[in-house]
Amino acid sequence: MLDYLYTAAQCRELDRIAIEDRGTPGFELMQRAGRAAFAELLDRWPSAASICVCCGKGNNAGDGYIVAGLACELGLAVQLVQLGEASELVGDAARARDWAAEKGLTDVVGPGVGLRGEAIVDGLLGTGFSGDLRPPYADLVGAINASGLPVLALDVPTGVVADTGAIAGAAVRADVTVTFIGRKLGLFTGPGVSLAGDVVYASLNVASDAVSYT
Repeated sequence: MLDYLYTAAQCRELDRIAIEDRGTPGFELMQRAGRAAFAELLDRWPSAASICVCCGKGNNAGDGYIVAGLACELGLAVQLVQLGEASELVGDAARARDWAAEKGLTDVVGPGVGLRGEAIVDGLLGTGFSGDLRPPYADLVGAINASGLPVLALDVPTGVVADTGAIAGAAVRADVTVTFIGRKLGLFTGPGVSLAGDVVYASLNVASDAVSYT
C-alpha cells in the first residue's frame, strides 16, 4: 500500500470505518494504540524505569492512560499529569482511565507539579487541535520542553496542527511520534516535521481495504 498522507477529517473517517463498518470497538483501537506506543517507548528507551504521562481530556488522553497502565503492569514507576479532573473523561477515555487504575496507576497529579520520569509521553491534544494553544496546555507544554527529557508524542505532538504542521504559540518537541491508522499531513510539512521527531506509523491492524485515500 502506498504511504498516503491524511487530513484530520480523513483520519476521523478511517476511525469511523473501523468502528462502525468493520465492528472494531473504539476501546479496542485505543488499547492497540497504547500498546503500539508503549512498545515504541520500550524500544527507544529500554532502560527507563520511570515515565511521566501527560494527558488532556479526549481520546488522546485515553491512549495515554493505556500507556500508563501498561507501564504499571510492567513495574515501571508512572506519574500521570492530568489537565482538568480525571472524572471529566468520558466514553473510551474514561474506560482507559479505569483500566489504568486496575493496572495499578495511583500517581495522578495536576499541572504545576514537577515532572518525574526518565521519559515523557505526550497525550495532551490530538488531531482535533486548532487555533492558539492556551494555558494550562501551553504551560505544561513549556514544562515538557524545558525538562530535557526524551518525549514520545501520541498521534501528533501537542500544538501541531494535524493538517498543516503549523503551530500557534507553542508545541511539544518530540523525539518520536507514534501516529495511528493514517499518517497525518502535519507530521510531514511545515514546523511539524522538526517537532514530530522520528515518525512511527502504527496501523492498529485496521483492515487494509478500510484504509483508502478519499
